[in-house]
Amino acid sequence: MTGPQRIKMNEQAEQIALMLTDARAATLRLFDLAAERDLRESPGFGYRPVIWHLAHIGVFESYWLLQKVQGLPAPDSDYERVFDPIKTPREESKNLPTRREMETYLRRVREGALECLERFDFDSDDPLLGGGYVFRLVLEHERQHQETLAYLFRLLDPSKKTRPDTTETEAPRVAAVSTPARDVILVPGGAFEMGATRDSFAYDNERPARAVNVPAFRIARVPVTNEEYARFIAEGGYERREFWTEEGWQWKEKEGWACPLYWRRDGAGGWVERRMFEEGTIGPDHPVECVSWYEAEAYARFAGKRLPTEAEWEKAASWDGARKRRYAWGDDEPTDALCNFDLRRWGTTPVGGFDAGASSCGCLDMSGNVWEWTSTPFGGFPGFEPFPYPEYSEVWFDGDHRVLKGGSWATHASVLRTSFRNFFRRHFRIAFAGIRLVEDI
Repeated sequence: MTGPQRIKMNEQAEQIALMLTDARAATLRLFDLAAERDLRESPGFGYRPVIWHLAHIGVFESYWLLQKVQGLPAPDSDYERVFDPIKTPREESKNLPTRREMETYLRRVREGALECLERFDFDSDDPLLGGGYVFRLVLEHERQHQETLAYLFRLLDPSKKTRPDTTETEAPRVAAVSTPARDVILVPGGAFEMGATRDSFAYDNERPARAVNVPAFRIARVPVTNEEYARFIAEGGYERREFWTEEGWQWKEKEGWACPLYWRRDGAGGWVERRMFEEGTIGPDHPVECVSWYEAEAYARFAGKRLPTEAEWEKAASWDGARKRRYAWGDDEPTDALCNFDLRRWGTTPVGGFDAGASSCGCLDMSGNVWEWTSTPFGGFPGFEPFPYPEYSEVWFDGDHRVLKGGSWATHASVLRTSFRNFFRRHFRIAFAGIRLVEDI
């Protein structure tokens, strides 16, 4: 390897080391939001204790960077078992180590990961190693778990959490968008490039990219707001059988859904919402969030429209008529002027408030704020090949999971890419997920 090439590789390794350090610091800050005693119990709905995820992040890093890449034994066989979601079911995730013990384990794993990085071959022909893919995999895993942690922390009573002692980023000016649900944009028919390009990190389910022909359709400029969803409730949306599929109605009855997950009636008949750190009156112009796919589908029927297909959503978000955009606004990295992301504000912002973040066709809030349900079942693209392990994507091609697009106020910048495919079961409600509607021409 020549001198200049060696310098380039060292710089790449230093960049990855910095990203690993930043990601871990962000993870640990999340665990500072609540006392450890409150993190050792399930936050609700049978989920594992919040603290479980701390060591799980380290076990994933250990598996890929110590065991797979370096051929080393697992640092702790008990951790390998307890913090593997397949080997240890939710209900058995009890009697966990302390946070201090977990952090000791994390430091031990990180020392081995950095040793691996020092002698890593970024030019390897192995697709797991080439370009540092395996390190990006570990980074993306931790960043996605940070959002999962935000879901779980949201379940905790606000009295059990403390807002971080930092200056809150001021929300941008809210653009004036009249009757946003009826403000629709025509997306012309034709082909576009769907999926991830080869020049950046992506998961197996985002590839292979291909040309997809999408007939013309109209799409809402902004997501459905709290005010609009409250109207659905007021007009009997949760009681009127005609808006629900048989399965959706069964889930609604079984779980007693009558409003979004964190809403409740106030004494005057209005709605208040439990946010991360407090309760407050719902923001009428904020996007509705924490609704299931079944609820989103029922609302779409109520509105006389439908949910977008994944292809429709991705075309409206990413295609400028000639090329694919990495983010809705282009290829520039996300900033506070472009979208609401990465726990910068600890909640949603009014719809349509980021004019600079508009997609080519004019849609707003397509990156960040709330995930958006699509009608598309999660599955592989034509030519899909599982890589580097089937448990990330392939085992969830079960017909129940639906694709969500766009990211939320808790999503890390790298996960906001327009090709990213989130996926949840149709009855799942704890995600920061909302609704955008489309209609046929």
